Amino acid sequence: MSRFPKSGPGQRGERQMELEEIRALRRALHQCPEPSGEEARTKALLMDFLRTRTGLELHPCGEGFYAARREPGGTRPPVALRADYDALALPDGGAAHLCGHDGHAAALCGAALSLEGETLGRDVFFLFQPAEETGAGASGCLELLDRERVAEIYGAHNLPGYPLGQVLTRPGTFACASRGVTLALEGRPAHAAYPEDGLSPAEAVGRLLCALPELARADRYGGLTLCTVVGAELGGRAFGTAAARGEVWLTLRAEADGDLERLHGDILGLAGSLAGEYGLGFHHGEQDAFPATVNDPACARLVLERCGGGLLPGPMRWSEDFGHYLRRCPGAFFGIGAGEECPALHTRDYQYPDELLGPTVEAFRQILLG
Repeated sequence: MSRFPKSGPGQRGERQMELEEIRALRRALHQCPEPSGEEARTKALLMDFLRTRTGLELHPCGEGFYAARREPGGTRPPVALRADYDALALPDGGAAHLCGHDGHAAALCGAALSLEGETLGRDVFFLFQPAEETGAGASGCLELLDRERVAEIYGAHNLPGYPLGQVLTRPGTFACASRGVTLALEGRPAHAAYPEDGLSPAEAVGRLLCALPELARADRYGGLTLCTVVGAELGGRAFGTAAARGEVWLTLRAEADGDLERLHGDILGLAGSLAGEYGLGFHHGEQDAFPATVNDPACARLVLERCGGGLLPGPMRWSEDFGHYLRRCPGAFFGIGAGEECPALHTRDYQYPDELLGPTVEAFRQILLG
């Protein structure tokens, strides 16, 4: 019997009680935001909730964990559902749930709770993943796919600006690949009164910044590409010393992994060429790398058909490390509307709406129950 049914007064009362439980869990998670790699209390809260309210097996998986719902004799292939649970690191050194991962994790707990007593004919694995914001979490949890022979994997993200509860996805790229890039040009310091005695990277940095829009021009690639300058630094506030070092910080995005690699290579080539022209040292680095999240067409259709969803016209510009799973296993990532007036993700005014928990639980149930 369904734990989140649509009829029957007793069943509706039970559904309401379970929704209140996961709302309380979401609020508890919201009160202890922990950034990527530091989610010990969050993980403990989630594991305690599942341990005390379900009969699921809990297993470590990378730095996260999964809850196993085994059904002996099932004839359908195993499926995994995934949620992230890290908070967004803030510039002041704190953290806050400004991307809704508290809601994602609470909703997945709700889905697990709602399926107690159901017959699905398959094993289901509820994967709770840390460190999505840095792109480091999914790679450590990939072991689940082979260990449990997972045939399909699904995940969801709340989408401010869309009607509350509306499911949205698309075959192919759902979310762009991205990475952070640091470019450093090293010269030679000199007294500000005698700049000709040193070697300043100022002109090279200026030319580099001016050339970046041309390199990322859309008609050079097969789909969306974007190069965003997130910061730059030249010298320092030492008025007696000419600049000797410059850094440029970029975020690169592309609809296709291959286009991201090409754009990255072109930018490194240009920066290296300018460094050579001016006799500068050149160093570069990257961080927060995400692959494109590319949905399996059949799995995306399943989500749209079973959830009554809408088709996204194009990929999201933001990135999701769910793409790591989809490189290894068929599956689909989908969005679910957080309300047309909901503040944007990663802004101070954002908070995951509790009203979205029930529709998200129901979407996961429909994917499994059909």
